[in-house]
Amino acid sequence: MLRKIVVPLLIVLFLFPTLSAATDAARDTSTNLAVAQDRTRSVEDRSQAIMTLGRSGDTKTSEPLLLILKNPAEPRRVRASAVMALGRIGQPRPEILSAYEAVYRNRKTGENLRYTILLALGSMKAAESLPLLSEALSSGDDRIRFKAAQALGMIGGDDAVNFLAARLETERDRMVRAEIVRALAQNESASVEGILVRVLKTDPAPLVRYNASLGLSKFKTLSAEGQEALRAAGGDASPMVRKAVGGPADEKDHLHPHSPVFRFCFRRGPGPPEGCHPLPHEQGRHDLRAD
Repeated sequence: MLRKIVVPLLIVLFLFPTLSAATDAARDTSTNLAVAQDRTRSVEDRSQAIMTLGRSGDTKTSEPLLLILKNPAEPRRVRASAVMALGRIGQPRPEILSAYEAVYRNRKTGENLRYTILLALGSMKAAESLPLLSEALSSGDDRIRFKAAQALGMIGGDDAVNFLAARLETERDRMVRAEIVRALAQNESASVEGILVRVLKTDPAPLVRYNASLGLSKFKTLSAEGQEALRAAGGDASPMVRKAVGGPADEKDHLHPHSPVFRFCFRRGPGPPEGCHPLPHEQGRHDLRAD
């Protein structure tokens, strides 16, 4: 008799915390969704609620977040938060990617929102969106090209590498070239090694050569030509490049990777910027001196 009483009691005691936690999570999701949709709340409150929904991973919130993203009357920062949250939730993938592309292609969409969408496509490894990213890589806006290169590097694969390699041949902006090189270096192969070796030997911009040297030094295997290129880089004219390959560097001329100048942001309008990137891993456009 005692056993018949104790066993069910233990089961209830074990399950109660789990059920309670699930109930609390559902209540929190409902509360955050209400805040996210309430246009009388501040942009800050709504953005924070949307990001929390993204971290929850609850696919039930995708539909209302898609509505927020698609609504051009919504504040820019709220829509950008919806982009990032949907990227973390990830489903329904076709609907999310379709919304990203539609908003990106809308002529009235601001630059910062486009930057955020490109990064989200990279984070989702959206090979389905390679045509859009290839188009963005040829944009007249160098910041769009920079973000497209970054996204293609995150996605990887032969097609992404081919797009990046082709653009590298004609890209005149040193910051975009540096990001293309960094993106290529995330896809180790003999063909990419050859590109990086050529860049390290011939590119006139120290920052671009620096990224090439970093990329080559991280390859698991290198050909004799790659190894020789790294050895030769020890005598590069730039202290940044020499330092990257373990050669001598003039400390007074060398920028420390954590220096404040190794950071840039894309900011348009009020609110915090949506595209800040530490250097040298993600190169920026302002106040960078690699010579």
